[in-house]
Amino acid sequence: MSALGVDLVRRQQLFRIFLFIWSLVFAGAGWTFTFNQSAMSLQRFLEENPSQLPLIEQLSVRVHSQPSPLVTTYPETQKIAVVLRDSPDLPPNQAWFFVFKRRMQELNIDFRLDVFYAPRSAGTASIVQIYEKIQSADFDYVIVDGVDDYSRPLIERLLRDDSQQVILLNSFAPYPDWHLHPPLLYIGTDVSRMMQRLASLLHRALSEDTIIDAILSSDEVMDQSRCQMFLNELNHFDRDVRYRYQSVNSKSEARDVANNLLQSVPKDDAQQFIFSCTPEISEGVVAALEASQSRATTNAWLGQNGLENAHQKGLLMVTVLEMKDYMAIAAAEAIKADMESRLLPRVFSESVTFLTQEMDQQTRNLIFQQALQYSSTLWPR
Repeated sequence: MSALGVDLVRRQQLFRIFLFIWSLVFAGAGWTFTFNQSAMSLQRFLEENPSQLPLIEQLSVRVHSQPSPLVTTYPETQKIAVVLRDSPDLPPNQAWFFVFKRRMQELNIDFRLDVFYAPRSAGTASIVQIYEKIQSADFDYVIVDGVDDYSRPLIERLLRDDSQQVILLNSFAPYPDWHLHPPLLYIGTDVSRMMQRLASLLHRALSEDTIIDAILSSDEVMDQSRCQMFLNELNHFDRDVRYRYQSVNSKSEARDVANNLLQSVPKDDAQQFIFSCTPEISEGVVAALEASQSRATTNAWLGQNGLENAHQKGLLMVTVLEMKDYMAIAAAEAIKADMESRLLPRVFSESVTFLTQEMDQQTRNLIFQQALQYSSTLWPR
């Protein structure tokens, strides 16, 4: 092996040792890297960078308009890597790929897509190998689903590599630590704003004497980024939560927890609302409500089964629909803009919409199809 090859292997070994130590230190400290994007982080960024607003508006117009194909012919195929934290077989990922590919084809972009699955359960060594493979390949664009303590240093290495452009999914505001080497675009839903609106809607819909319980996720990242945000927002309305349970994202376990909560209501005629933090938890709660014949209600999320059936039975107070299609379209439009050397904003944050208990089935179907114009038939309902 040449001296250059030996040096490369040695550097890779040192980096793997660094990642291993990194994971041990922060695992031992009980610390999870989520960047803690606060409720004010996006707003503060825009206030400090007003020049971003017209760029965001321009991108939003392109995302919500009919596709405008590339005029210039590019002889080279655009090589794109996508790094997922959850299985590619899950409905949200299947829908994302469907929409992204369709928009890229409509934009007349010749591309090749390689998918890498890097769950936290795979362990540090496996995730390091995935990112090393990506960095050593000649990808033009790398689309990464979220940032956590495992992927942070690996993404930072990609950002310092000018040969590959990085697009971050499910990140709704720029991270100050990366201002010198920012991604091409942050794409996500402003989760804090979503939880503010959800808490406000439920505060108005639920009577003052409604018993509120919560089933939260035992996944630390999910708990911090969604569950606790909702509880904090609900607290702003002086709403008390009676019991808080943590559950794995399992329909069966959530059903068992919900059954216990339903049996603990002091009066048969008492109103009860059970907050479900994830689609899987909501499916379990809905199953418990259907079996108990109780007057309790819960909330639902895009991606769970039995959504329309539960609405018709009056079990759902509200369903949250994130505009997933537009986030996939934004990634494709960002690649097109970069190929055309056009200015892009740092962030694209899509809104959410709600299906409420008062809506009839026709209205719910219309809103559902408008929110997911490309992929509405792919989502379980």
